[in-house]
Amino acid sequence: MDSKTVELMANRHQVTVNGQVYGPHDAEQTGRELLTLAGFAPASEYQLILVRANRTRLIGLEDKVNLKAEKGAVFRAFEGDRSYSWTLDEIGQVWGAPTLDVDELTSLFEFSPDNELVLERHDEPDVVLRPGGVISFEEKGVEHIVTRPKKPDVVLVTVFTTAGIFPAQGAVRARPGELVSTVLERAAKKLKLQDTSTWVVTVDGRTINSGLTFAQNSLSGAVELDWSPPEGGGGRA
Repeated sequence: MDSKTVELMANRHQVTVNGQVYGPHDAEQTGRELLTLAGFAPASEYQLILVRANRTRLIGLEDKVNLKAEKGAVFRAFEGDRSYSWTLDEIGQVWGAPTLDVDELTSLFEFSPDNELVLERHDEPDVVLRPGGVISFEEKGVEHIVTRPKKPDVVLVTVFTTAGIFPAQGAVRARPGELVSTVLERAAKKLKLQDTSTWVVTVDGRTINSGLTFAQNSLSGAVELDWSPPEGGGGRA
């Protein structure tokens, strides 16, 4: 291979869009060219977001991207022109869809295994994000996500009811010595449940005494509470 060919190959790079690898291509590309190369045409009906080093950036159709300078970046293409703003550890971010899977977030961004992802809202308790969850950026949705050191001896609780899930996007923290009923009361208030006096709580098919603490019910780690009327009636959402 002659020196000219070596130089030519050094200036060509692969690009990853929506998990698919394309190329190699010339190092410098416009947003329009990247979308077109990945099969998103007409490019004007899509938007392109670059993800690199725990930061996101909206790439305009005529914006130039140097793939060599952005080594390690991945791109996400979204249909439409609406983008959503949010923050990760106080750094402004952008996304091209109203929702983002927690699993995709953790695959695109780097986090210490000693930390957990937490949704912060000014009018609600913190919510710990869990694998398999979905983050919403729409009205009254997520604005701020932060990383926090994992707290030892904390129970992460999600409540499942016929009226919905509390919290909708993850789990709330509870102390082992906290009554199960205190979390259920918060769930009832958030989900606007009415008469739940006869409802039953189970975990993996085992009936739980909500008047006891999580520790007394032998519950620890990540806990999913199934809370519903007993078979045959009682209570209403």
